[in-house]
Amino acid sequence: MTETDLTKNPETTEQILLEEAAAPSGLEEETTVPPSKAQEGRSASSELEEEVAHLRTEVEVWKDRALRAAAELENYRRRVQRDLHQQILSAQMDLLRPLLTLLDNIQRGLQAAREAPDLDRLKEGLELMQRQFSHILQKLSIQVIQPEVGSLPDPAYHEVISTVPAPEGVQPHTILEVVEAGYLYQGQLLRPARVITTE
Repeated sequence: MTETDLTKNPETTEQILLEEAAAPSGLEEETTVPPSKAQEGRSASSELEEEVAHLRTEVEVWKDRALRAAAELENYRRRVQRDLHQQILSAQMDLLRPLLTLLDNIQRGLQAAREAPDLDRLKEGLELMQRQFSHILQKLSIQVIQPEVGSLPDPAYHEVISTVPAPEGVQPHTILEVVEAGYLYQGQLLRPARVITTE
């Protein structure tokens, strides 16, 4: 419609202007976000925040469990060390207690020998102490290695400390004398028997 038409008919002009003002512009239509899309965005954001909060809580729970487990393990380790030390100490005391009794008997024998020398009684006292000590070794599961004179030395259990010429009638390379007995503890060599052999 031309300007001339608008000036000729003012009523029509007013109506056209009102219609144009009421009509929505194309720009507004393009930038307006539908309400359903905005609600979906807010809902997704809320769900994500809830999931993050849940994961944080779960991490704290597992962290607490890990710290408790580490503390329990450390307490167990200390308790085992303390118990082991106590067991070793108890075993050592069980070993030493009978030896103290043997020492007491040795001291009594020496005192008696000083006061009234008597070879027979001294011999009896030494034999008694030997039996007592052998009994202690048996209680401790210690076995005596006592090689036989005239037998061949066993390098696994015997230590040859000297060799001498074989006397007449004695086989060479055999045990002539046992200087010290050997000992086994639970099948393990504690000390080899020390022997003298013939050449």
